Amino acid sequence: LDRFINRLAVLTIAADMKMTVSPPQIVEALKAVRGVVDSEGKLVPGAMQQLAQANNMSQSDFVAQLSSDLIRDQLLRSVAGGVGMPTGLQRALDLYRLERRVAEYLIIDPSRAGTIGAPDEKVLRKFFDENALVRYAVPEHRTLVYVAVRPEELAATITVPDSEVSRLYEANRSRYEVPEKRVFDQIRFKSEADAIAAKAKLDGGEAFEVVAKAQGFTADDIAIGEVTKGDKSVPSAAFEIAEGQATAPLKNSFGAWVILRATSVTPGSTKTLADAAEEIRKAVVDTKVKEEIFELGNQLEDTIGEGATLEEAATRLKLKLATATITRDGKELSGNVVPGLPAGDFLKQVFDAEQGADPELQQTPDGVYYMFRVDDIKPVTKKPFEAVKADVLRDWTDAEVGKRLDAIAAELLKRARAGEAMSKIAAAQGMSVITSDPIPRFGTTATFGEATVIAASNTKKGEFFSGPVAMGKGIIVGRVTEVQFQDEPEDSPLRSAYGQRLVQIFVSDFVDQFEAGARAQVGAKIDEKQFQATRGIE
Repeated sequence: LDRFINRLAVLTIAADMKMTVSPPQIVEALKAVRGVVDSEGKLVPGAMQQLAQANNMSQSDFVAQLSSDLIRDQLLRSVAGGVGMPTGLQRALDLYRLERRVAEYLIIDPSRAGTIGAPDEKVLRKFFDENALVRYAVPEHRTLVYVAVRPEELAATITVPDSEVSRLYEANRSRYEVPEKRVFDQIRFKSEADAIAAKAKLDGGEAFEVVAKAQGFTADDIAIGEVTKGDKSVPSAAFEIAEGQATAPLKNSFGAWVILRATSVTPGSTKTLADAAEEIRKAVVDTKVKEEIFELGNQLEDTIGEGATLEEAATRLKLKLATATITRDGKELSGNVVPGLPAGDFLKQVFDAEQGADPELQQTPDGVYYMFRVDDIKPVTKKPFEAVKADVLRDWTDAEVGKRLDAIAAELLKRARAGEAMSKIAAAQGMSVITSDPIPRFGTTATFGEATVIAASNTKKGEFFSGPVAMGKGIIVGRVTEVQFQDEPEDSPLRSAYGQRLVQIFVSDFVDQFEAGARAQVGAKIDEKQFQATRGIE
């Protein structure tokens, strides 16, 4: 509800600014949806209505919703455009990331926990009951049948003859021609006589820049940058002279007399039919796949709507029917990943569905159409105690070792914080004090586990911390002895990636603040009674 109110507030601001979207912008936005726009960029007849129905909306409501989304996106992108991270803030965050801590530490080895006696049956069963649904359970799993219409499978059945490729190449030849480009300098003149006089000086050996200066132009003034052949802003004759030579006096499209010089030339090129054939063939296949998969999806939906079962629909349309038993993470009960499942929200939809519910046509972000039906639901169940007794005993023993090590670590930390030197504590325990290499703020080291790295990074110089080792069951007790900063080159890839991420977060926060400001400006009140009623709360 909070997000929805912010969205409406931003749209209200956009309406006050008279912001709109055009039909071509709506069509452009729909190009990402397979089957809605054809190869020529035009809407496929009926596709918009079909898409609206798939979203349980009328076509007019769907267009209004899409338009408001585009308007909101335009406004927020305008707000975010040009926003940059303040230099001081970015530097401070860089220093935070580059902090390194050196510590002296002890490792409390699991052997110091002593011998852990076997527990009686009652203790072991209690541990099993407390951890059964986390450690010793068969996860919720569902058995389903589904059909999936995949673009790549349809593409493999489509053949584009060479004659079609050739015809499309000739019809779109200009698309495969890259025109010549030149970087020009240009001197403008007040009259044709001035231009003719200047050309005589150039022909006499006077430098282009000297002639330009005589007309009152600097080097920056005469540079007009790169121009593509055919651009009407430059006379076509400018593309006929050799690189470095000056043209004769010419009239440009604005009616001014000019002399140009090409300082660099990038030759044009033409992609041959042989070079373009694969590109053309792929474009044709992609278009046909979009049309066929959309039509097949409609047929599948219509067949189910007429009362056919998923099995019957698959048979009629010659689609492959698949059966799977999966857990929430898309795995078999054995732990292996089930191959071939649709992507996107497929798993969430399967585990939100009711058993035996009628299938509905869905589509993944990568264009796969699918339908499924859940035939069986098995909730989370505990495994029999006797079947996992050995695992329970091992886990209970590990937990007891952990408790004893934590107690030892707590006692050593208490003594250290009371002022006893680490060397003295170590000597009393028969341990050695180890000095660490500089510890990064993030990740792990060969010795320190992730939780311990975090604990050390949040500890001030001279203070103490503890945490697990990177591998095994040992516990570290340490004291930060020094805080350093790692040198990093200005062109470091990590620095660049981190900087880009910071800017993204900063811009996101900036946009959030804009939305909050829009909401405050527009004003919003929530009818709590009505809100609770919509949620079914008495």
